[in-house]
Amino acid sequence: MSGRLSPLATANFRWFFIGQVINRLGGSMAGVALAFAVLEIDDSASALGWVVAASSIPMVVFMLLGGAIADRLPRAVVLRGCNYVQGVAQSITALLVVTGRAEIWHLIVLQAVAGVVFAVSYPAFLGMVPILLPAEERQSAFLLIGQATSAVSIVGPALSGVLVATAGPGWALAIDASSYLIAASLLVLVRLPPGDRSTAKASVLGDFAAGWAFARKLGWVIPGASCALVFNALVSGGVNVLGPVIANDTIGSQGWGLATSAQAVGIFVAAFFLAKARLTRPMKAIMIAFVLWCVPLLVLGTRVEIWLLALAFFIAGAALSLLDLSWNLLVQEKVPEAMLSRIMAIDGFFSFVATPVGQIAVGPLVGAFGATGVEIGFFVVAVLVACFALTRRVLTDLRLTGAPPPELA
Repeated sequence: MSGRLSPLATANFRWFFIGQVINRLGGSMAGVALAFAVLEIDDSASALGWVVAASSIPMVVFMLLGGAIADRLPRAVVLRGCNYVQGVAQSITALLVVTGRAEIWHLIVLQAVAGVVFAVSYPAFLGMVPILLPAEERQSAFLLIGQATSAVSIVGPALSGVLVATAGPGWALAIDASSYLIAASLLVLVRLPPGDRSTAKASVLGDFAAGWAFARKLGWVIPGASCALVFNALVSGGVNVLGPVIANDTIGSQGWGLATSAQAVGIFVAAFFLAKARLTRPMKAIMIAFVLWCVPLLVLGTRVEIWLLALAFFIAGAALSLLDLSWNLLVQEKVPEAMLSRIMAIDGFFSFVATPVGQIAVGPLVGAFGATGVEIGFFVVAVLVACFALTRRVLTDLRLTGAPPPELA
């Protein structure tokens, strides 16, 4: 098997990977289906906002504790249990929608359950690769997962749109539910020895406190995650919210959809080149990637044409591939296995909490400075934050050496 695909020769990773691809395909269909399911019940943006918030709020609130749980228990078991719960919750959602009995409050409660479960499964998932594969296989594994995610992010919404239009949103939600149950079943085949948890505290809260203290001790986790917060806020507001508004007045919804799909292509293509790359200064790569991820902001604020915006999103996708690889390699080399999920949860918390910040802030800013001014201003902020971060030696002095992760005292 070629070097790029060599992680699949390891049975444990192979079952994990197949399950996650199936899971991601179902998940990529659920967003479209859930939106139309809500609009069939109550054709209002307010109702849709409540349902979306019902998932995102508990996801952020419980993310840090979720990391502690994922480190405290065997990650494969945690991930399998989360998939079963998600599968049951989404099955109930699908049944209610298909039978026409769904009400908004039903969907809010079920999405709240999904948000809590995601807060645990996300850090557990991010801590899996280092315990499934030796260090020399992990770069290829991270890139394979990124390529698979980008591919299903193109295929999934398109399939969901067809299914929603022909059979109704409930059936697309049913496919998502089945994907969770299939992924959970495949995780049964992942056989791993129990990790050393002799340093675990007496409670989950104690483990959380120990994780936060360890992140502060490392010195680079919280500054890096803080930068991620800023960049995620800029993109969530400037691209995800303001972008469609600008596109509606310029290239239209079809042009916007075509341009944004180039981001997934960028992720997929970049992985082929990154498979042979040797990263030694991960934080420098991350800050450069963050700025490149924001290139669509510059195009949206200057010259909005489909081909130019598609190129910008392609660059952003390639940057995301570099960013994710650099961060994953950095964490798996510098963080003990028993702390992996907690450190990943800190990064996830900062990233996810930034999304509503950007979405809320962009409206008043547009009223004050105009859409063009906001887009250009956001890009300038991105460049300035990256430049400032690159002056911090606690970030720039970090090197990847290939050494095994340290033992937890």
